[in-house]
Amino acid sequence: MKRRLIVTLILASPMLFTKCGGEEPKAFVPPIDNRGEACQVLENGWTISTQTVVDGGVGKDGIPSIDKPLFVAVNQAQNMTDDELVIVVKVGGIIKAYPQRVLDVHEIVNDTFGDQPIAVTLCPQTGTALAFDRTINGEVTTLGVSGLLYNSNLVMYDRNSDTRWAQMTSQAVNGALACDDLTFSQTLEMTWEGVRTLFPEALVLAGDDGLNREYKNPPLSSRTPLNSLPTFPYTPKDLRKENYERVHAIIDTVKVQVYSFDQFDNGLILTIDNSNIILSHSDYEFIISYKSRAKTIELGTDPNNLDVVMKDSDGNGYNIFGEVIAGDLTVGRLEPTFSYMGYWFAMAAMFPNPIVFENGSD
Repeated sequence: MKRRLIVTLILASPMLFTKCGGEEPKAFVPPIDNRGEACQVLENGWTISTQTVVDGGVGKDGIPSIDKPLFVAVNQAQNMTDDELVIVVKVGGIIKAYPQRVLDVHEIVNDTFGDQPIAVTLCPQTGTALAFDRTINGEVTTLGVSGLLYNSNLVMYDRNSDTRWAQMTSQAVNGALACDDLTFSQTLEMTWEGVRTLFPEALVLAGDDGLNREYKNPPLSSRTPLNSLPTFPYTPKDLRKENYERVHAIIDTVKVQVYSFDQFDNGLILTIDNSNIILSHSDYEFIISYKSRAKTIELGTDPNNLDVVMKDSDGNGYNIFGEVIAGDLTVGRLEPTFSYMGYWFAMAAMFPNPIVFENGSD
């Protein structure tokens, strides 16, 4: 699948809503590469400068991916604390939760949602969790850890073509499929308390069915001070925020926009900014975003459906995943942005000079 550029119309009319309170998305392909320029394969076979690529010291598959994921019910999950972070993915009506304490150890889970092959990935160094369709170039494959890091970020490889993929850009940076993109699936990063409260029916990753292993260490994200220095090299450096502050980045062809929790009020908040819908919850520590529609979207609840958190001007109700679950169900879900959570230093290095959202204005 070759790269496709998508132009987004930016509307400068932000509105802030502070009231508390489907259909599956189309295939979504990230519209820009790591520097916002057209991808080109260099003479050495890479699409990026190899000066930014380092050996992480573990070797290829030195960090073992989970290829036989084992899941348990929410009330059976062990060693979890309310404030630790979990990655939630919903595909085809199935909701799964991936504790960071497990992903820290394996970094990649080759999973299946019904008949949909999905890889859920976490780079502990950059704090970025992304999910991808495992159907690449028309064939189902699995992803593994290459042992390399690009700007401190996980470089994956697919086991069919041995192509190297940069996790944060989702682009092939070396190999037979260089300049191709992985198809992105939305991820929701939140606390375990949020998962227990909002998704009690979720399946929770317990580990690899082929390994008898317990995951007792708390996730790296809870053990890293905000002002820590990253272990591996990265460039450029941006000092506007603490290195390890968790931020939400929306990436498109026009700009990269970054949102952080200190820029919103407490509770559940919905903000419309530059034709994007930003849904934030301070208690469960999540930020998730969608592309806006012509219809007005604001926070709203439905006494007949407690999962409704947003409503449009026609009275249709949407859940956290942007799906219409009350009203006219033929309207279809909101389109996810290409976005995810991660550490500030990593976002600013991979996408230099991002625009920082400031209470309704750039």
